[in-house]
Amino acid sequence: MTVTELKNIPSSQSKSNYSLIRLDRMYESLRYNEYSMESGLGEIVDNSVEAQAARIKIDITTEKVKPMAKKRAKPKEQITQIVVADDGYGMAADALSKCLVLGESLRPKGQSQGIGRFGVGMTLGSISLARRVEVYSRNRSKSPFMYTYIDLDEILNGMIYIPKPIEKNPEQIYLDFLKESSGTVVILKNCDRLNDSQDGLANYFARTYRKYIGAGLDITLNDEKIYLHDPLYMDGPTLFDASGRSTGTIDPKAESLGETKIPMEIPGTDGETADIVIKMSLLPKEWRLERGAGRSNEAKKRKIDQNEGVSILRANREVLYGHVPFITGERGEASSLDIDRWWGCEISFPPELDSYFQVRYIKRGAEPVPALRNKIREIIQPVVKTARKKVKNDWTEETSEKNKKAGTFENAEKIMSDINRILPRNKKGQDLSEKQADEKLYEIAGLLQGEGNIEQKKEELIRKPFSIKLVSFPQTILFETDIILDSVIIRLNVHHPFYQKILLPLCGPFNEDESPSLCNEKSQLKDAILLLLTAYAKAEASFPGCEDMCEQLRTQWGSILSTAIKQFE
Repeated sequence: MTVTELKNIPSSQSKSNYSLIRLDRMYESLRYNEYSMESGLGEIVDNSVEAQAARIKIDITTEKVKPMAKKRAKPKEQITQIVVADDGYGMAADALSKCLVLGESLRPKGQSQGIGRFGVGMTLGSISLARRVEVYSRNRSKSPFMYTYIDLDEILNGMIYIPKPIEKNPEQIYLDFLKESSGTVVILKNCDRLNDSQDGLANYFARTYRKYIGAGLDITLNDEKIYLHDPLYMDGPTLFDASGRSTGTIDPKAESLGETKIPMEIPGTDGETADIVIKMSLLPKEWRLERGAGRSNEAKKRKIDQNEGVSILRANREVLYGHVPFITGERGEASSLDIDRWWGCEISFPPELDSYFQVRYIKRGAEPVPALRNKIREIIQPVVKTARKKVKNDWTEETSEKNKKAGTFENAEKIMSDINRILPRNKKGQDLSEKQADEKLYEIAGLLQGEGNIEQKKEELIRKPFSIKLVSFPQTILFETDIILDSVIIRLNVHHPFYQKILLPLCGPFNEDESPSLCNEKSQLKDAILLLLTAYAKAEASFPGCEDMCEQLRTQWGSILSTAIKQFE
């Protein structure tokens, strides 16, 4: 049958006996959307923000619930109820009756410049977490609260209309919260798709609504105030600023790497444009003095270990946080590098430019279209390149300073001590009695160069798993080893040509006119040579009863090396 033939059929004959949708099945299927706990709750908070609330109170209730499928399983903590209350404009009865209708927007027709867009957010976000959604609201401080709800179990049993709002008060705690104020209270009950994990929830709100928090919005989660978290690390006050107020200290702030605007034509207009704004930053030097600093406890407290470089905001509300593929690098990189946690990038755009970012109804995964992504990459790629170079240079300088301050042999001793726990235990030197070990340590301590009395030197030898000490021997001996219980001691001869011509220049003080990279190379070469000697000494500790042979080997080795070094000159 053609379309024309179908149109000519009388309307009474062209209609079937079936509704366009099965409400019971549709609502159940809609629960399995892409909302996470954070984004589902975010849809409710979005409404509070758009209602220009000054305060938003989020309360989460947990209870111990026994898994139904396992009879003997122990009860586990599970989220059973979530409440979001705000002191925004609130809703009159007519608006309240529509607020849970899928596809219904409370904005005037044609206006979509706020955080929301499709008119499905709060309902879909709510039912993705809970089976029952209750809403209390009033648009005047002296008016009574009006109440309505939807319940998925009732929908399964035939509910097809939103109940007409009735006068009803929320719990006293929320009446007190909204005393002398308009506002709304949304309650999610029978939360059957959540466990008790609330990890990251506070940080999600702190980051997603940071612009609003910075402008004065007060959000609490279980009565704990949420401070803003800026992934550019430029704005405040942060939690650390607040906690340091009593001592007069605030966290250092990131360095701005510039701001660029990209004017884009607004679709559907006659040449009107709106700006995409790109801001970039370099995190404080104090936090990134060495490689691996992003995994330190202090860095984790500030979420630096999770910093992925790019935050995209729509109408000042974050809609994406993470690496955007192929947006960095000259040709585009598929993934971010560890070093990229030390710079930040914020891309913000107004709702008029939604189509350029492929905005989805769940406000997640907004990514620029290919043509725009290329423009963005052209702007940020040279900045990223400069930031990476700056971070690496700072690492080099800091390592150089540490090498200048570190003891001559400390690095090699520490490296060997760190790996000693996975190495075989010393076999040589274990048969010494406590008295014999003590006498041997005193004997060695008396031969060592350097400051400190014999007792101090002896205590240091027994305290450290590996020790490298300077002594004066004939030129033919490079070093001797002593294995005493669990300690490995290397006595390095300052008169051997290898020490004089090779090691001493590397162990001496750095010249002020030497570059940090050259200082580091000298330090690494010195440590490599010392590791070669300490590794040999540790290997020797595995062969008890071979003292005479090992001594002859070291003496012959030192003699041959002495002759070779002299010839090398």
